Amino acid sequence: MRAGIILLLLVLWILSGDDAPQTSYLQKTLSQLQEEASFCANRTFGTNLTYPPSEIVTVELTKLFHPENRDPRAHYYSNVTGSFKGDWIFDEEIAGRINEEQPLPPAPKEDSSKNGTLADGAKDGNNTEKPEGAGDKEKPLDNTTLVDGIAGATNSTTGEQEQEEEKMVDTIEDKKPKYLEDVDTFRGPFRFNKSGTFVFKLKETKATEYVNFVKGNWRLKHEDNEDYGISLAVQGVHFVHNGSFYMWGIPEDTRMPIWHILDLMPNNASFTMAAAALKERYQKRIQTVHDIMDGKERLEFPETTLSETSSCHYQMYMQLGAISPSVRSSALKDLEREWAAPQGISVIKAPHLNSTLFMYSPNCRLTIGIKKSEGMKREKFYSKAVYYAGMAGTVAFIQVFLLVRQMEYTPTPSSVSKVSYWTIAIQVFIDSYLCMLHLTTGILVEFLFIPFVAASFFSFVLVAIFGMRYMLVIWRIQRPERRGRRNRAAAQAAAAQVATQAQATTTEGAGTGTTTARPVDTMPGGLPLPATAPRPAPPPEDDSPRSDMQALYGRFYWMLIISLITLYKIAISSSKVQNVMISVSAICLFSFWIPQIIRNVIRGSKKGLSLWFILGMSATRLTIPVYFYGCPENLLGHEPTPWIWGLVAWVALQVGVLLMQDWLGPRFFVPKKYLPPIYDYHPVLPAADEESGAGRISPGGHQHGSQQDCAICMLPIDTASGAARLSSVVGSLGRLNYMLTPCGHLFHSDCLERWMRIKLECPNCRAFLPST
Repeated sequence: MRAGIILLLLVLWILSGDDAPQTSYLQKTLSQLQEEASFCANRTFGTNLTYPPSEIVTVELTKLFHPENRDPRAHYYSNVTGSFKGDWIFDEEIAGRINEEQPLPPAPKEDSSKNGTLADGAKDGNNTEKPEGAGDKEKPLDNTTLVDGIAGATNSTTGEQEQEEEKMVDTIEDKKPKYLEDVDTFRGPFRFNKSGTFVFKLKETKATEYVNFVKGNWRLKHEDNEDYGISLAVQGVHFVHNGSFYMWGIPEDTRMPIWHILDLMPNNASFTMAAAALKERYQKRIQTVHDIMDGKERLEFPETTLSETSSCHYQMYMQLGAISPSVRSSALKDLEREWAAPQGISVIKAPHLNSTLFMYSPNCRLTIGIKKSEGMKREKFYSKAVYYAGMAGTVAFIQVFLLVRQMEYTPTPSSVSKVSYWTIAIQVFIDSYLCMLHLTTGILVEFLFIPFVAASFFSFVLVAIFGMRYMLVIWRIQRPERRGRRNRAAAQAAAAQVATQAQATTTEGAGTGTTTARPVDTMPGGLPLPATAPRPAPPPEDDSPRSDMQALYGRFYWMLIISLITLYKIAISSSKVQNVMISVSAICLFSFWIPQIIRNVIRGSKKGLSLWFILGMSATRLTIPVYFYGCPENLLGHEPTPWIWGLVAWVALQVGVLLMQDWLGPRFFVPKKYLPPIYDYHPVLPAADEESGAGRISPGGHQHGSQQDCAICMLPIDTASGAARLSSVVGSLGRLNYMLTPCGHLFHSDCLERWMRIKLECPNCRAFLPST
């Protein structure tokens, strides 16, 4: 044990590595940031532009930022931290006009013996740098990222890599196309000639009084929900007085100095304000590196997403939708202050948030238009999350109440035996997933911790305290039934084996010279063993509560782990596979009343579940799916889908069948020829047995003993003999006075029915009794 601990510590020490490469890398990053900040401070409007603005793009920006119908009294949100979503359209006409205005020559074809070989999209032979294909990662600064996009370091940094990273890499400069072939190479496999959907998540930080710094993530997908899509890291500025955004969107695996944002400015005034904001931003980044080097802060690793390879850089221009002049600007400021620092004051209802965007990729010659995309501020998202958590917690509390009422509705073993174990197990399974989902969301999203953990608590109470307890009760009470099925199956197998051996014995000595082993239950000569001869006893079963709990909890948690692995496989699969598997899983999980319907048919029983439990559980279990897939203003922004109402109809159909079973009988919809056999407790007794006063009568009519008194009340049993047989009607009514068990014991009907409400065992021999 001690050697194992020492070995583990040694491995951890080896893996920890040395901090010297990280410190060297941070120092170099710090010097690079200082050089960038100095370069940014010395920039002049309209000079040293990598991509000079095109006249066609300038015209589109004029339409975007200066529409003809703009109200001069309009005002805008000063901070839109949150998300936008909508549809994008590839504008092929504008892209074609840009190609005509700024044409690119085709790559020259040169002999491979001169200055190297030039492939499609390659640069000229005098340049030693080779073109990078779509999605090629930059060698420097590609492993980790510090706060706000500062390049980080890993312990695997070597001296050779450090020499390669001496020069600051600028992907905007490096990805400038020289030939037509470069454009196709940079675009990659993503099909830009189609429309699709997008999600833009952004966070704003106040830089100056008039400008906010913007950082976010842009997700571009096709309308047919392809597997991946394009993911971009976005940086830019927001001018709060007119609601305009100027941003760069670059692939997540590349790097861009933020001073390139100044290249997007339309005039000197906006250039000056943006430069002041970037200066403040550089100061914060430099201070962050100092804090990390001093140990005050830690490295933050970037989030990786599934993205198709593309090297397109996008100039992104966004204009917020104007808020109606009827909403005073002072009231809007009060609303935003209340959201930022809640004081409990009365504020106006949040105005609608939308935006219009225009995206242009100068190195890929792409133009993408987005009109009236819907936006949701983080504060509104938080209020929706609190509302959803309250709804989920209320639903779980109602389900706890309904389950307790159902447990009170089935206080005896006889009533519990009517309840399907799998019906309760599936519902507990659903609740366990909701508990883990809410708890995980609360842990991962910091500002949602309290509401989602509260919702998770109620689901945990429903699963761990009441649901699993009820499942354990059902499991223990229905054990004799399972044991009886196993014994019958074993008896049938043994009978089949004996029959086979008996058939083989008849062939022994028939002149063929073959011999077979005699049956185990026979003596030499083929005679059967005496009734008192010992026979092998079945292996004993452990009936302790501990073994029941181990079996129940073991199976449940193994199924939970397997299903979690399955869900993970589904999550990383294609969208089509996800849609199919989600639909199949929803149908399976929301078929929780089917096992109860089947049990009612097999056992011929009814009213195993209370009416309130059936209706209440059906309604509450459908609440969350209907919210996400039927409500247009749901938390996750899912579009309403019509199939959710098919799921509601499916659950309603199950409820209707359960109620009809209680009213018309458990087998009302099953043809008689398909009905499973059910035991008749009121058979016609043989006349010889009635007159003999037999106390035990076998199902075959054999007499046992001489007492015909009920073993429960010790009074004689009237079997309706004699004149009562003259009338079939009177005879049928007479048979209702007694009940004959499968083990052959006779009782009064009232006595045995009262007994079976408490225990499904024969009062005489403790054999299992099927439910009536």
